Amino acid sequence: MLQKGKDLVKRMADNGCQIGPLTWDALVKLYVDAGEVEKADSILQKAFQQNQVKPLFSSFMTVMEQYSKRGDIHNSEKMLHRMRQAGYVAGLRQFQSLVQAYINAKTPAYGIRDRMRADNIFPNKALAAQLTQVDAFRRTAVSYLLD
Repeated sequence: MLQKGKDLVKRMADNGCQIGPLTWDALVKLYVDAGEVEKADSILQKAFQQNQVKPLFSSFMTVMEQYSKRGDIHNSEKMLHRMRQAGYVAGLRQFQSLVQAYINAKTPAYGIRDRMRADNIFPNKALAAQLTQVDAFRRTAVSYLLD
């Protein structure tokens, strides 16, 4: 299926068809479904740089969610940065995915609440529960015993 998608895009380009955001979105999803997230990321980046076409929000989120499932904090942060470069305003969904990356990496997220506040994002109940899991300064039963 992936090969068919690549061939179709190649034929479209050879015939002079405009490759728009929907085509790039479909190609990114094909790569993600095939398990090649890094390749999907690079295609998304190339599409944005070469064509100056704004990729779809769902394309960015597809790649970002895959990185967050892996616990890949660096690439999740990079996708958030690229979304901002493309002109998308950071929202609740992006921060939920980013916090999920921190949870899966089992790493505390220093300053994430301040970043959300700077973007004027206020957590809902689900995000607040996620934030407590990555809070570096939370008190546990063991920390009370050690004090």
